[in-house]
Amino acid sequence: MGVSRQNTRKKIRCWMDNQHLARWQGLKSTQTQAQELISGPSPTAKTKLLSFNKTQSRVVTSLLTGHNILRRHLHLRGPTNSPLCRRCEAEDETSAHILCEHEALVSLRHVYLGSFFLDPVDIKNLSLGTIWNLSKRTGLLRTGIRLGGTKGLFLKPRCIRTVRTRTQLLINQSSS
Repeated sequence: MGVSRQNTRKKIRCWMDNQHLARWQGLKSTQTQAQELISGPSPTAKTKLLSFNKTQSRVVTSLLTGHNILRRHLHLRGPTNSPLCRRCEAEDETSAHILCEHEALVSLRHVYLGSFFLDPVDIKNLSLGTIWNLSKRTGLLRTGIRLGGTKGLFLKPRCIRTVRTRTQLLINQSSS
């Protein structure tokens, strides 16, 4: 008796989904920033990300995972001396800080996310399109970081290139 191709694909897809979920739940403490803002593997999120263009996908993914040009991540990689927020210097400049607490983004957060201040759990419940709309309006992680409207801090592309160059130099030195 033969096994249908459709049944085989369904079994493989189910196995892959289970493996993905097990890996997500087994993440180490060094990967907590992603778990703080993402609830876990989601077919809805997958479909939405696949519908995004390259820029939208990169911005939303980097914002939610913490692998971006915010100071905490840069500090962990070496190019910056401090992980503290450039504007308020009260907390580490993380995605959660920017999306949930940063005072310079209060009005935009209220318009796009529906609340002045959020908890990371609230971010897990937002659609990826909503997060994209906020990041597009603020300029977060696109060509730089804009905090606090037009008079706020903006990390220019040449500064980003400098950070990337310094990071590459550090990598080259450590591998030598």
